[in-house]
Amino acid sequence: LQQTEIYQAVSVSYRDIDASPLGFEKGATPFLDLPVTVPLPFKIPDIKQATLSTGGAIITGAAYDAVAADMVDMETFACLRACQLFDIPLIGLRGISDGAADLRHVGDWTEYLEVIDEKLADAVMRLERAIGDGALRTEPPHEDAGPA
Repeated sequence: LQQTEIYQAVSVSYRDIDASPLGFEKGATPFLDLPVTVPLPFKIPDIKQATLSTGGAIITGAAYDAVAADMVDMETFACLRACQLFDIPLIGLRGISDGAADLRHVGDWTEYLEVIDEKLADAVMRLERAIGDGALRTEPPHEDAGPA
């Protein structure tokens, strides 16, 4: 995905959960009736789409190869669970701060945050317009939910 671009998550998974020694599918949260990859059905028109994986580790360089999703973060699965608790749909917007080079220090991560913040603000305004215009739509989950 392109650095500094904004993407809407079409699905989210929790990559750190592994209760497979207890007989659960890797990636599935035990005793929670959710698939390993949870679709996020609301779509904002004209915002690029990508799959998302949440976990506790910073992913950089070759570590991306082990992640099945297009994007990574540390928050969205927890936000999903909070939304589910209150029966509120989740719309996940993410700006890509990482580039082609490995992260070496905090400045590599913060370098483009101002640009990303401006683009995220625009995406939130698009969401507001889509809700107001009735253009926010739901789509059935796709098996291949990669970038659009």
